[in-house]
Amino acid sequence: MNSLGPPFPLSVFTRLADPVRRQLLPIDAKRAKALAERLNGLHDYGGTGVLKRLDETVDSVSAVDWNALGHFAVRYILNWHLGNRLRLVELLKQRPDIEDIDIDRPIIITGLFRTGTTFLHNVLGADETNRAARTWELAHPVGRRRDLIGDARWRRWRGSHEVAMDHMMVPEQEEVHKVFTDAYEEDFFLLENDMAIMKFFVGIGDYQYGMRMLDWDMVEPYQWHKRQLQVLSAQRSAERWLLKCPWHLWNLKALLTVYPDARVIQTHRSLVHTIGSQCSLNARIASKFRRSLDLHEVGSFWLEYSRLGIERGLQARAEFPDAQIHDVRLSDLVSRPLEIVEEIYRVFDLPFDDEVAARLSARIAEEPTAQFGEHNYDIADYGLTEAAIQNVFTDYRQRFAV
Repeated sequence: MNSLGPPFPLSVFTRLADPVRRQLLPIDAKRAKALAERLNGLHDYGGTGVLKRLDETVDSVSAVDWNALGHFAVRYILNWHLGNRLRLVELLKQRPDIEDIDIDRPIIITGLFRTGTTFLHNVLGADETNRAARTWELAHPVGRRRDLIGDARWRRWRGSHEVAMDHMMVPEQEEVHKVFTDAYEEDFFLLENDMAIMKFFVGIGDYQYGMRMLDWDMVEPYQWHKRQLQVLSAQRSAERWLLKCPWHLWNLKALLTVYPDARVIQTHRSLVHTIGSQCSLNARIASKFRRSLDLHEVGSFWLEYSRLGIERGLQARAEFPDAQIHDVRLSDLVSRPLEIVEEIYRVFDLPFDDEVAARLSARIAEEPTAQFGEHNYDIADYGLTEAAIQNVFTDYRQRFAV
């Protein structure tokens, strides 16, 4: 297990600021709104649902014993996404025609975390007819007030700063999942602009928040997700969108309610490696922001949360045609990638010719990944055993041969 806690020099800041962290960096919904409104000169959030989710989010994160760096991170994330929301609403008021843009039959990659979604996303993104968004586009889908629909240079600059902060705060994350400003990235950012903030539990470690959100009606966040795809399409048109985010699995029913013609790819991997890898990644991040981290709590959460993801995903799948969802095992994707990708094109009736095959083959040869270095972990550190993991997922393992 890598050393826990903030790296130098952030460790010095944390040690000095911890005694006054609550006074110096208070976490409060009213303060967060006031700051976002003052910085953006706007006040309309486009409805009350987002504000209700803000209150629930702050209620949860306020109960966690963050260190000073954690307090800073929570406040920064709230301001980031509230500002995005204010400017998004303003843009849609100025340009209501944007909501007339069609988002037809998007391809959406999901599955448990750490099951090969990043590799598949990067490979499929080599086909130019698949519109995959970059990190900076998703982190900042709208610009400043003076150029809400464009402002690409500023948006990329802002995104690059957040990527740099990520690298500085969690330097060893690159061994597991490194983020790049211009790389294809997950679209969870778009849900976070509606105050459904995945980073708070998948990243910095508010596990009760992750469980709490399972009771939310996620249709409205996905409706705002779609509006932001329309905004991004207005900036650069898309023949079809290519999206990827593991968290969609837990919210698959809401996603397919908003995108009823979506074509979904669900990835599968050995559960021991899947959960062990996710525990390791999450612990590396959360340990930087919490004053203490119980690794057994990390393991317990991800075992149960993964079980619920599989259960909820299968329940949602039962309500939609089998032909709309295609399953891919990571072991097959690794051993015969082009064959598996060609099968995806065939199942979803997508054009596949020699030019597309050449592009995909070239990307596969690059071995596109967000992992740089050797990712070592021991599931015992998280209070888990292979038998315990396997027993929880017996039916799932048999159904999907993982």
